[in-house]
Amino acid sequence: MNDLNITFCRSLLAATMTDVRKHTTAEQRKAAWVIRTDRSRWEFHGPERFYWYGRADNAYDARSSGWAAWLRQQGVNGYATEEVP
Repeated sequence: MNDLNITFCRSLLAATMTDVRKHTTAEQRKAAWVIRTDRSRWEFHGPERFYWYGRADNAYDARSSGWAAWLRQQGVNGYATEEVP
C-alpha cells in the first residue's frame, strides 16, 4: 500500500466523519468497527446492527465506505442514491 493512497483514504474518512458526527452519538461512533475478510474485502459494522461488505484498499477506506453506506441508508443529503431513468 503506498503512502499517497493511505493519505487520500484518511482525508476521505475525515470528510465523511464530518457528516457522521451530525447523525450519530459518540457511543455509536466508538462502537463501529471494521475487519478485513479477504485480500481486498472488508466488513464494516456500524450503528443499529448496520453491516457493509465490500472492496477497500485499507481500513481507512473501509471505514469511510461503511459510514457512507450507512449515511446513504439514513437518507442523508449528498449520500442518497438517485435512480436514473
